Amino acid sequence: MAHHPPLELITRSPHRAGFVPGIAICLLLAVFWAAELAARLTGSSIATSIAISQAHGLIMLYGIFPFFMCGFCYTAVPRWLNTVNPPPRLFVGVPLLLLGGVLCWLAGLWLGHGWLLAGSLLQLAGLSALALTLLGMIRRSQVADRRHASLVVAGFALGAAGLLCAALWLAGLFANGWWWTRHLALYGFLLPVFLTVAHRMLPFFSGSVLKPYAPWRPYWLLQLWLAGSLLHGALGIALLPQWPLDLLLAGLFGYTSWRWQLRRSLTVPLLAMLHLAFAWLGAAFLLLALADLGLLSPLAGLHAITLGFFITMLVGFASRVMLGHSGRPLQASPALWRLYLLLHGVAMLRVLADIASSAANLLLAAASALLALLLLGWLWLGAPWLLKARIDGKDG
Repeated sequence: MAHHPPLELITRSPHRAGFVPGIAICLLLAVFWAAELAARLTGSSIATSIAISQAHGLIMLYGIFPFFMCGFCYTAVPRWLNTVNPPPRLFVGVPLLLLGGVLCWLAGLWLGHGWLLAGSLLQLAGLSALALTLLGMIRRSQVADRRHASLVVAGFALGAAGLLCAALWLAGLFANGWWWTRHLALYGFLLPVFLTVAHRMLPFFSGSVLKPYAPWRPYWLLQLWLAGSLLHGALGIALLPQWPLDLLLAGLFGYTSWRWQLRRSLTVPLLAMLHLAFAWLGAAFLLLALADLGLLSPLAGLHAITLGFFITMLVGFASRVMLGHSGRPLQASPALWRLYLLLHGVAMLRVLADIASSAANLLLAAASALLALLLLGWLWLGAPWLLKARIDGKDG
C-alpha cells in the first residue's frame, strides 16, 4: 500500500476534503456549546456580540452540515448523473470557503457584527458555488432521471437565501432577518436536502442487503415531504397554526418507516443507522404539533429534528461513505454501533430537557457534554478512514 501524507489524501478525494473539516468543526462547536451550558449551571453565560441563542442557531445550522453535503454531493451526485467528478479546485475550495465562514463567525461572537457579516458572506459564497457546480453537472448529464439532484440544488438555493437574510440582518437592513434565516435553514434547506437524499438512498441501500426487498420510493411521496416541509416553514414565518400539517407529516413519516421495513433493518447495523435516524421524523412532527397546541415547548420537536434526525443521519451516512471509500467492508463495528446508539440517547436527553420543567439545565449540560465526547469518539474512529490511504490500494 502506497504511503501518502494526510494533506495530500485530503486534497485528492471529495469526501475527505469535506468530511475532515466537517468533523473537526462539529466537535469544536459541540465543545463550545457544552461550555455555555456548563456556565449556565453556575448562573452565568458566555458573553457574545449577538444573543447566544441566535449564535447557537446560526452556527449550528449552517456551520456543520454544508461540509458533509460538499463531501457527499461531490462524491455521489456524479454517479447519480453519470458525469465526470469535480476538479480539486472545487471540492477543496468550497470547504475552505465554508471553513473561513465558520471561523469568522466564531471570531465575530466576540469581535462584532463585521466579522459575523463576513462569515455569512463566505458561507453564502461556498454554498452558492456548491449549488452552481451541481447545476452544471445536471445540465451536462444525459441520464433520464435528474430529479433528486435538481431538488438538492433547489434546497441549496433556499439555504443561500437564508444566508442572505442573515447577512442583511447582521448589516441592520432586515429586522426580521434572523426569523427568516431560521425557518429557511431548517425547512427550506436542511430538511428538504436530507429528505431528498434519504428518498433516493435508503430504499437502494436496503434492497442491497435485505433479501427479498422491494424498494418503495414513489416520487409523490418525496413531493409530499418537501411540500410539507416548505409549508411548515412558511406557516412558521407567518406565525400561523401548523399543527394540522404537522400531524399529517408525523403520520406520513411513520408510515414510511413501516413501509421501508425499519424492523428488518435492525439485523444490519450499518443500514439500521439510517432507518433509526429517519424514524425520528414521525416523533419530531408529533412533538411540533403538540407544541403548536400549547402543550409543550417547541424546542422539543426542533431538537428531535436537529439532533435526533440530522445528526444521527449524518453520522450514519458519513460513516458509510468513509468505510466504503477507505476500502473497508460496509459493516458497522461494535464500537461504531454503540457510539451511534448513544447519540440517540443524547437526542432523547435533549428532548427530555425541553419537556421537563425541573432539572432542565442539568439535562442540557449532560446531553451537550455527552455529545462532545461521542463526536470525539467518532473522530477517533474515523481518522484512519480519512487520513490514511485505502487499505485495498485503490485511489480515492
